[in-house]
Amino acid sequence: MKIILIRQAENGSFSADTKKGNAAAYRVYTGTAPAGRETADALFILSAPPVETRLLDDVPGEAGLRGRLSARREARRRAGEFLDTLEKKEFDSVVICGGGAMSALRSVLRVRGYTLEGGGLVSRPLERVRATKRSLHCGGCARNCLLSEARCEKGKNKARGIR
Repeated sequence: MKIILIRQAENGSFSADTKKGNAAAYRVYTGTAPAGRETADALFILSAPPVETRLLDDVPGEAGLRGRLSARREARRRAGEFLDTLEKKEFDSVVICGGGAMSALRSVLRVRGYTLEGGGLVSRPLERVRATKRSLHCGGCARNCLLSEARCEKGKNKARGIR
């Protein structure tokens, strides 16, 4: 399963030469903000309308440290709930969301064993991050693995600590 995270554009700022990709093989999810829908329409040729969900909306922060911490905790809870629904469906997905939701999704994806490619420490509008699930095998075979597979001698040795 592959997940592509895209930070939504702010104020509809798209260049005139933006190429549209074909998202027919992906299920596209956006937050309820109009910017998410506009970003999806500007970047992709959609075969079906994007699925809007409140779980991808940014959590409004309150003043003070306690308010920011509770907003971050709520964003991570929402990200975990959203990823639960994605993992049940097992479709390749494009997720378009704001900066706070994207940060929470990235941290929850790392905890769940996904590898993230692309993106910097601070997300920018239209930034893309590709997340793929690591398989639980050995690291000795051709896949991105973690545990030993029965037929892979290199993986068995690696699991035993033999190089």
